[in-house]
Amino acid sequence: MPATSPRPHAPDTSPIPIRNFDKQRYLTREWMERERAELWARTWLVAGLSCDVAAPGQYFTFEIGAESLIIARGIDGELRAMHNACTHRGTRLVSEPLGVLRKFVCPYHAWAYGLDGSLQGVPGAGRFSNGLPKDELALQQIEVEEALGLVFVRLTPGGPSLAEFLAPVHDLIAPYRIGAMSVTNDQTVSHTCNWKAILDNFAELYHVPFIHPIHRRMFECATAPFELFEHGHTAVYVPGGVTDSGFPTPEVPTDMLALQLQGLGLNPEDYRGRVEAIRPAMQTAKRAIAAAQGLAYADFSDAQLTDIWQFNLFPNIILSVTPESAWLMRSRPDATDPGRSLFDMITLVQFHGREEDAAAARRAEGSEEPEIGTHFRLNGPRPADYRRPERDSFTHEDIIAGRKTMTVTIDEDISLLARVQQGMASSGFNRVWLSDEESRVQHFHDALDACLGN
Repeated sequence: MPATSPRPHAPDTSPIPIRNFDKQRYLTREWMERERAELWARTWLVAGLSCDVAAPGQYFTFEIGAESLIIARGIDGELRAMHNACTHRGTRLVSEPLGVLRKFVCPYHAWAYGLDGSLQGVPGAGRFSNGLPKDELALQQIEVEEALGLVFVRLTPGGPSLAEFLAPVHDLIAPYRIGAMSVTNDQTVSHTCNWKAILDNFAELYHVPFIHPIHRRMFECATAPFELFEHGHTAVYVPGGVTDSGFPTPEVPTDMLALQLQGLGLNPEDYRGRVEAIRPAMQTAKRAIAAAQGLAYADFSDAQLTDIWQFNLFPNIILSVTPESAWLMRSRPDATDPGRSLFDMITLVQFHGREEDAAAARRAEGSEEPEIGTHFRLNGPRPADYRRPERDSFTHEDIIAGRKTMTVTIDEDISLLARVQQGMASSGFNRVWLSDEESRVQHFHDALDACLGN
């Protein structure tokens, strides 16, 4: 049986008190330093993807403010997280975002460390009259754990375990099998706004009708149900295969709905005057195609087949998921400037087995091809020439100028957020004033205040 849908919610009254807050948290170095000491150093953080450290020798780096970490899979199969700083003179050992190495060698004086962080070689070791205590000079390690296909780190021990931290949302996210997805795009944009302005943007749908007109033609944002969870996490469940109820229902399918119908082998003309029938029709068609291809969609409700579920994992992760794909987005603070940040976006795709396996499943059901949408393969098998893309780093000015894109929707957000930061600096603006519809923003800031002891 399909999984159940999230409980309904009418967002006309906030489930938590709306307290509002002043603008200093976006602007001052004092706030930045408090976050460095009390938030980033003490909270579980998503450092990267488990698929990037699946085999011995694989590593990736993770920067959060002034800190840089190496996450590596050892020859013994153990995953470790270590500070990316040579214990001789502090030089960063690794500059590449990810790769495969047998050891880490300092580019300055060639001190060598194993994948487990142990000090393995020092040129001219006999010239150190103070000795070379290898245990003391090993790379400093921190907590690291894997869950939901993600790698989490915590710089300072203490507080809830990772299992406790993720407990409110773990079972909602797990069926999407992020760990089985493949990276198809990896981007980082340097942005001219505080990292929290990005999180705020992805914690409310109030803005969507005004800066994302494409969404009105394929999603229901006006009454999308949302939930607030312990530890600062939130979720919103955005219905797809519909149009926004804040606008009149069209007589014929919109351009976006027509494309989706055609992709499923359905005729948009059949839904003239009955646009409300599109969503269930898409759900039925997708489930039929999945069954014909031997794909495991039984763990998903009908709603999940058309809807986007977005989870904001405290403090800085936005995870948008469908059964076929995911966006993992992450907002990170600049090392020195509270008015700047880094925004990461990794696109993941759920490739489904091998084509010969799908053909065998169809033959077992007595059909060489699915009856609906014979050209549609729900991503199909992973291409034989697949290679994980390298990270593409650029500035928000590159997006404004059209030199880079992170999809139309994300580009629109990024284009506007620079203006948000500029406006916050105005003497005519003193505090954020939230609506009940923005209670996910309030919940995030409540959790932040709790971390900082406010």
